[in-house]
Amino acid sequence: MALTPTDIVSVDAAYWANLRRIKLQKGVFSFVGRQYLLEPMQCAMNNVRRRCYMKGTQGGFTEEETNEELHGLIHGRYPRGVLVLFPSTDEVREFSKARFGPLISANPSAIGRFVKDTDTANLKRVGDAFLYLRGATLNRALDNVGNKESAKLRSISVDKVRFEELDLFDQDSVAKALERMGDSEIKAEVYVSNPTTPDFGIAAVYGKSDQRHWYRYCGCGGWTCAELEFPNYIMRDKKTHKGYIACKKCGKALANEPDQWVVSKKENTEYMQGYQWSQLTSAQQDPWEILQLYNNPPDDNIGDIVRLKLGLPYISAHDRLTTQAVLSCCGDQHMLDSHPGPCAMGVDIRRHKNVVIGIRNGRERYRVFRVARVETWDEVKALHRRFNVKSCVIDIRPYEDSARQCQKDLRGKGRTYLCEYKETSPVGVMFNDKTGIVGVNRNEICDATHRLVNDGKMLELPAECPEIKQFARECATLAKIEIIDKKTKATTFRYRKLSAETPDDYRHALNYFYLAASGHRVGVVDGQRRRRSKHAKNDYVRC
Repeated sequence: MALTPTDIVSVDAAYWANLRRIKLQKGVFSFVGRQYLLEPMQCAMNNVRRRCYMKGTQGGFTEEETNEELHGLIHGRYPRGVLVLFPSTDEVREFSKARFGPLISANPSAIGRFVKDTDTANLKRVGDAFLYLRGATLNRALDNVGNKESAKLRSISVDKVRFEELDLFDQDSVAKALERMGDSEIKAEVYVSNPTTPDFGIAAVYGKSDQRHWYRYCGCGGWTCAELEFPNYIMRDKKTHKGYIACKKCGKALANEPDQWVVSKKENTEYMQGYQWSQLTSAQQDPWEILQLYNNPPDDNIGDIVRLKLGLPYISAHDRLTTQAVLSCCGDQHMLDSHPGPCAMGVDIRRHKNVVIGIRNGRERYRVFRVARVETWDEVKALHRRFNVKSCVIDIRPYEDSARQCQKDLRGKGRTYLCEYKETSPVGVMFNDKTGIVGVNRNEICDATHRLVNDGKMLELPAECPEIKQFARECATLAKIEIIDKKTKATTFRYRKLSAETPDDYRHALNYFYLAASGHRVGVVDGQRRRRSKHAKNDYVRC
């Protein structure tokens, strides 16, 4: 029995949007010039549970997903509702006012008659289900380990969650939002974002997907992907002076169709379908202009061109350590089990403890004897004793009571300070002998250890081994990110962890070791113990 248009409309969101001529702000929804939206819009019909979009700006994926969600709510695909999560409540209000409201009023027959007014920007009843629009900020502390909760994400049960601009999220909110689908049989997940840095946010999610790219067909039989071939095969017509994508096989200009998404990692398709899109695929963009911006970025800001136009993550080599850069600091000697000292120690605290022990053996030269992950404070104190540690800096949080007890136990065995990071503290390092606390600006101490590694001569690590490789990975997972306040437009920089899977504990332990060694001149020079100054000195220089 052949399906009627009504039957198809009820299951195919793409067919529904086309047939009902859904009106958007820029005109009637259409796949003309946007053929790349067709396959993603039919994912739900094909029971694709997870999909993600790592994209440049103005690709239409937010509109495509919004239409798919409204179609699913109206036709009963999502009986429990849909949750769309934004970075903050400001984006919720903007979306509701600028996109959702006009979409309803412009389509009274296809959409408006199914939407019941709830007098709130973050909650809409569509048919018999709800569309929840929420901010991802977690503002309620649950314990002293840093776990947080949001009342806005409680008491919600949905069938689909979309994370809009994932890279701007409080990343802890992702897992909490997914819990809202605990009772659903559908459990649809969608991740949408312009990328920021490698291994973070949408780039990390896309890395787990089947990684699809848009390929264009040429009459000669060749297929070309502009995104994968960039900056090659971008040509300019001598008559019209407009750019075009050339076939890599014959060199002729490629037409807009037939084109298709091609999977790069088929083994990941069952888990997630992922789409990487750039403005090179947009019918409204001139690829030659994009190439010129890439070659000569305004204000030397190549990052925005790569992220917003090419839809790829980017970070300058000056803003992030690499694992190889850390490993290049390795010497020939294996890790030691003890040392006569006097040594310096840095300890980062989680449920386990990361320890870095070594000396300062020159004005700006540091040698690490041992890195270790231990479970108990007794093991920390044993290392302190075996390496004759005379200067120690321990992370004050999240277990302040136990850190203070360790500081008390080590009294009389050198100097032990608890470190408190300050996001906005003054320049420099402040050791307070009365409180036993050292205060330091978080950005500045990360800058200092960044220089320590990148210099190539300032730091010597033990020979490569599994633990040193883990140390290198954890040191390289932090990167300095530019943050722009949407209201004030003020620019700040902050070190942020790039990977949810890779911890940054050893990087902070290295920070604390640097403080312990540089603040109190602990070290051995030419085989002789160095006389320590009676007063704390600070050679810390801001980047």
